[in-house]
Amino acid sequence: MKTTFHILTLYFVCQFLVLADPLTESTFTEVIQQVNTLTPDGSANSAKLADVLKSPDRVRTGPLSRAELTAPDKTITRVGANTVFSFADHGRTLNLEQGSLLFHTPKGLGGGTIKSGGASAAVLGTTLMVSCTSHGGFKVILLEGKGSVSLANGQSVVLLAGQMVYVSPGGTKFSATLKINLGKLVGGSHLINGFSHDLSSLPLIQTAIHDQNAQIAAGGLADTGLMADNYLRQRMPGNGLDAQDHGAYQTDMSSTLMVAGGTQIVGEAGGREYSAP
Repeated sequence: MKTTFHILTLYFVCQFLVLADPLTESTFTEVIQQVNTLTPDGSANSAKLADVLKSPDRVRTGPLSRAELTAPDKTITRVGANTVFSFADHGRTLNLEQGSLLFHTPKGLGGGTIKSGGASAAVLGTTLMVSCTSHGGFKVILLEGKGSVSLANGQSVVLLAGQMVYVSPGGTKFSATLKINLGKLVGGSHLINGFSHDLSSLPLIQTAIHDQNAQIAAGGLADTGLMADNYLRQRMPGNGLDAQDHGAYQTDMSSTLMVAGGTQIVGEAGGREYSAP
């Protein structure tokens, strides 16, 4: 029954992505410090406001740099420091070679497929963050609402606001689903706060933060003080899930784990529970 559910979930995700408009180009709506576009022959050009990025050209940001791109369907891609990414020439695929990005799709317009190294996953969810890991995988954090991450082999996981999952190198399995301190993450993130205007979904993100803070105040959640990356390195040594720190990574994509009040459980996947040290 569980296998059937995963296959059906992946089917509906794929159907949704097929029906959505292609995401093959976007316009630069903000450029901060060192942002270049790279052509297939290796030529680099400084990105400027209102320039259009089209596949197969790539974006490369420098230290303390970032950019925002807006697609014709109002999908927003915010690119963090020391990041290299591009759109595929068809469908809704983002190729993330290094670094981190924020991906926002207006409700009802569909998600996309994230590829990084040998890993690939279809993602649904209106506002999420994605970051490379050092051995070819990546992490996905949902900032508001409800979403899903699906692998090509049929595995799928549902995420709620404030939850994070790692996609393993090769894209063959997920880590445990982990809860993170959403307020700390958003408060320190340049992908949220480092631009001249707010995300259209910021009120929804703030509502999710308010809801999580209410759980903390009521004793239903507690901040462990442990970073998610450290937890995974301790519990799964040698699995390649130690995330890269590309300059702004610590403020863009890192936050401490949350646990249910009075317990030491930090995540659950496939019926397995993982305890904090």
